[in-house]
Amino acid sequence: MVYNPQVKKDAMEVVIRTANEKIEGIIYKLPDMRLLDMLNKTADDFLAVSEAKVYDLETGRLEFESEFLAVNRMQILFMAESYTIPNN
Repeated sequence: MVYNPQVKKDAMEVVIRTANEKIEGIIYKLPDMRLLDMLNKTADDFLAVSEAKVYDLETGRLEFESEFLAVNRMQILFMAESYTIPNN
């Protein structure tokens, strides 16, 4: 039997809200893990976000895009599966 080091993860489009930004992107989670469990996981201080788009909350203007963004969990006010959330 051959060892397979890959762990299957599910991609999930999310919207993350911090104090000053709205972040849209993709996170990867284990199939049986809830989104809340991911946020409460204390081992990791940062949440990896792929294909990230960061918007200014006041203006709604796209600040920047990145293939990868590490978001500090302590800065997250809320996170939801990708729904349209107004900028203001």
